[in-house]
Amino acid sequence: MTAPRGTVRLSGAVMAHPRRREAAEKLAGDRLAVVTDPDPGGRPSAFRTSLLAWSSVPRESTHHVVLHDDMVLSGTFFERAERAARAMPRAALALFAFWNSRNGAAVRLGALAGARWVPGAGEYTPVAALLLPRDVAAGYVEWARDRGDTWPDDVLMGRYLRQAGVPVFVAVPSLAEHEDLASLVDNDFQGLRRAPCFFADDPQAGRGEDGPVPSLPVIPFFKRGVAQCAVRVPGTTRWRDILCADYLRGRGVDVDGLRGPGEHGQLWLAAYTMGVVHRGPRGDPEVLDRALATMGPGGLCHALGSRELARLSDGLREVARDGLEAGLAARPRRSGRAAVAVTGSATFVRDQVALLLADRGHRVTGSSSADTVVHVCALGWDPDADPEEELRLAREALAGARHGVLLSSCAVYRRGADAVDEDSPVEPGSAVLAVEAAVPGATVLRLAEPYGPGMPRSGTLPELVLRSSLSRPLRVDGGTAQLVHVRDVATAVEAVLARRPGARVFNVADPVRLRLRELAEAVTGAVRPVPVEEAPGGAEAPVIDAGRAGRELGWRPAVGLDYGLHNLAQWTAYESDRQDTRQAASTTSVSRSRR
Repeated sequence: MTAPRGTVRLSGAVMAHPRRREAAEKLAGDRLAVVTDPDPGGRPSAFRTSLLAWSSVPRESTHHVVLHDDMVLSGTFFERAERAARAMPRAALALFAFWNSRNGAAVRLGALAGARWVPGAGEYTPVAALLLPRDVAAGYVEWARDRGDTWPDDVLMGRYLRQAGVPVFVAVPSLAEHEDLASLVDNDFQGLRRAPCFFADDPQAGRGEDGPVPSLPVIPFFKRGVAQCAVRVPGTTRWRDILCADYLRGRGVDVDGLRGPGEHGQLWLAAYTMGVVHRGPRGDPEVLDRALATMGPGGLCHALGSRELARLSDGLREVARDGLEAGLAARPRRSGRAAVAVTGSATFVRDQVALLLADRGHRVTGSSSADTVVHVCALGWDPDADPEEELRLAREALAGARHGVLLSSCAVYRRGADAVDEDSPVEPGSAVLAVEAAVPGATVLRLAEPYGPGMPRSGTLPELVLRSSLSRPLRVDGGTAQLVHVRDVATAVEAVLARRPGARVFNVADPVRLRLRELAEAVTGAVRPVPVEEAPGGAEAPVIDAGRAGRELGWRPAVGLDYGLHNLAQWTAYESDRQDTRQAASTTSVSRSRR
């Protein structure tokens, strides 16, 4: 029997491990079913239980809500859920988000704007308290059934809803709270996990479920002690994560001149950015105050326990409030800078450098007719790069440039030395060196192994990050690696644009060469703890000395390894499937054009 149009018949289930069945039954009451793990002795995973929960929709239901067994519900949970399903019948409704997530940050922006719902951010879909239309739930079960050994269920849900074109909206305030219980699926490494804004009794209980704010193109968030922004790529459904400092510089803000508190300056900066991006009136002060109170603890919960967070909470709330007020009062303007062309074969380094320069206010173009041309040569780190094509592209791009910058590779240096600088012997017949020689007037930045969002899946580092994300052991040999994050590459380019050193060569690298085991252990700390195994063998690369860039350009790497690896892992989980789709479409297009 089909329900009349506009009717909402809500059913639901509580997911539980058999050890928590009693608590789950108490949470379910007489309104929800209880679904228990079909393999409680197996590898810890919420996925298999979630499939049963989403498969348990009664025939007469129009919508189904699934809860984890460690949730606490607000007094108006079912009332608000039913009203929201009636107002947004084709949407996925996240009734809870974690306080350190982008969705949690979106909730804070909603609290600032006075909204009851906000669009979901570009990350996983929160599944601890999620409501779906019945056909969407059935579609997810069919789509996800054979994907249980891949991503966690919240990442899978996000990918499915995106591919199915189902919008996600997140409740403001949250309708559920997460209890501080031990995780049964090995998530305790994430620290205390709470809602960004929860009330047991909704202070706006009489208010309706009006539509969500139309869009949130920029979502500032504070995570792992770093002020960051999720930024929607214009004209697409894709998102990028950048630092708040880069976002603000692109809007003409003198970030170095801001006077936030030193100890918690990153929290202050994230809240300041919230104020800068906000437009329109403010929402309910009580709701906003609760949202600001969780911002600092959420961003530090990876490192501090519940007692320390409780001790600091009042002071952190004041830091967030001060930052927000300063941002609301700011009047930034975009800075006008000369055009910079970023050219080269289609690689993630080229794309990321172009995006990062644009973030900071540069007018970036792909045309080499600009006075300043930054050209990326992929030889040395892209195994698919063709030497003859790279040589041709470099000559064409930099031949007429008034100011030329060539991003090259430290692979030019001869192996066998303990350390190399710009004057060290190079490999005879090096294709990289041939490209450098073809553009004699350019400033050359020789990069260590570049990494960051957008990088191909192949290679040691992407494989380590992916395996850690999927809870699989890491295996490495005894080799070494020296990295440089693409953000630090963009910073080195800016240093060249400011100093104009002419035809000079500079190494650009993090100062520390890591053994692959050390790199793998850093990945387990930044992504997910898994065992690390080391096999014999592996080549040791020389240490790359980047001291000249520091002395003559004032350049120092600023991206910490923990942030860089976590940044890459988040992109891999939330955006890499879109890259796969774009690459497949691009390959198909090229194939067709050659027929």
